[in-house]
Amino acid sequence: MPNPLTKAEADSCPAAAHPVLMHYLAGEVSAEIALMHLLLAAGTLQQLNAVLQQLGVVGRVPLARLAQLGADHAAGLARAARLVEAGLTEAHGDDRLAAVREQYNNAVAAAPEAAVALYSLGDPVILERATTELAGLLGNWGLLRADRDALDIGCGIGRLEKALAPNLRSVVGIDLSPAMIAEAKRRCAGIANVEFHLCGGRDLSQFSKASFDLILAVDSFPCIVAIGSEIAARYIGDAAHMLKPGGTLAIFNYSYRGDIEADRVEIAAFAKSAGLEVVRDGSRDLSLWDGTSFLLRTPPPRG
Repeated sequence: MPNPLTKAEADSCPAAAHPVLMHYLAGEVSAEIALMHLLLAAGTLQQLNAVLQQLGVVGRVPLARLAQLGADHAAGLARAARLVEAGLTEAHGDDRLAAVREQYNNAVAAAPEAAVALYSLGDPVILERATTELAGLLGNWGLLRADRDALDIGCGIGRLEKALAPNLRSVVGIDLSPAMIAEAKRRCAGIANVEFHLCGGRDLSQFSKASFDLILAVDSFPCIVAIGSEIAARYIGDAAHMLKPGGTLAIFNYSYRGDIEADRVEIAAFAKSAGLEVVRDGSRDLSLWDGTSFLLRTPPPRG
């Protein structure tokens, strides 16, 4: 249950940040997520610092702690703020796909960690914590094994490939941004069971049928859905063909539209059309990141 802000707290920060701050006070989102939303609502580092200073005066202890978090990660937060100030957290233009590609090309050059997860506040340490938590969750669900092959849609800078490679036979990362792929190859150089490929961003037709045991999409479907729901349907349909019997498509965040029920309805329809069973339907399973989990599975092997 969200914890209401006092009038003084509400007056100290942009209205757009009020909902997430209430969820933060209720213990439902992490401090990193709360600070990220404050940055997005403030728009600039200068405005964010002014908000944090005011919350430090009138806010309850958890809100005052956000200022300390910002101070502890000042250098990374400044890099993240540069993305927001430059408009690199949103894609613009008539050709949405080309705009997303350009957005990520520019963002990875400015702040690699923030480019793939703004809630990392541009800090490699926070991103590593989030990546380790996600990898641990996949392991706890029994999705990682030394005889399994995985595909990562929207691999970004290769953070998951590096984390998952020791627990899988192979990991393939794809991204529509050449700059992201270049950075991922640099960071994962020397890892024998990892490879990266540039993709077109409209489908997964470059891969063969029944090639993977696990297909991951970590914060990549929101961009796909923004380009068009028909593209999301195509990705899910292609994933169903590419998964081996009993394989899993794991989607973490389907959209940013703020309507989890709409996400559930859309995924259920696309999954049914593709012959996939929904086994996890928009649950929240992570503490640092507020991503929602959808697991879709192919029928198990016969016999």
